Amino acid sequence: MSDLRALTESILNRARQEADAIIEEAEKESARIIAEAEEKAKSRREAIAEEYRLKAEDLERRHRIGLELEAKKRLLDTKHRLIRETFRQALKGLRDLPVEKRIRYFAEKLAEAGLHGGGEVRVSGSTAEWASVVKAANEILARSGSGYQLVLSDKPSIYESGFELIGPGYTINGSFEALIEAKEESLIPEIGGYLFEDRKG
Repeated sequence: MSDLRALTESILNRARQEADAIIEEAEKESARIIAEAEEKAKSRREAIAEEYRLKAEDLERRHRIGLELEAKKRLLDTKHRLIRETFRQALKGLRDLPVEKRIRYFAEKLAEAGLHGGGEVRVSGSTAEWASVVKAANEILARSGSGYQLVLSDKPSIYESGFELIGPGYTINGSFEALIEAKEESLIPEIGGYLFEDRKG
């Protein structure tokens, strides 16, 4: 009986040892699997965090670019509006010139146009005032040595303001609007610089 007990105990001891070894190995494998899973999860979290960080940075960059473009567009719109307003005021100023200054201004413009070959001047407004303009313009032409003459026409101009010069083979639009527009291209950079120059201090 004692031999049977000893054998039984021996078998049980070996079984316990094998079970302990299996459990220990299982625990090690479980720990390894858990550690590997945690490492993968950590790497995945870091990858996701990096992905969203990059997305956030890209979104912020796009938003900033959008705001900068909108600011530039608004500034450009403001520049155009103020420049147009400047020319509108210039046109109003031209209409409101005192008679003497207006006659001198249009005489110079008409004489400049008349250098192409003289011609017939059609006008809108006071005929007496335009007679003075044409006379002054002819005096300017004479002083310049030009043999051309300007004649005040009985026919009205097709424009509501200023003059229309009908010369040999050409017609010149001397309306207020045309005279202002003729200056726009050369004056826009100057006006823009004056209105929007960077002021330090």
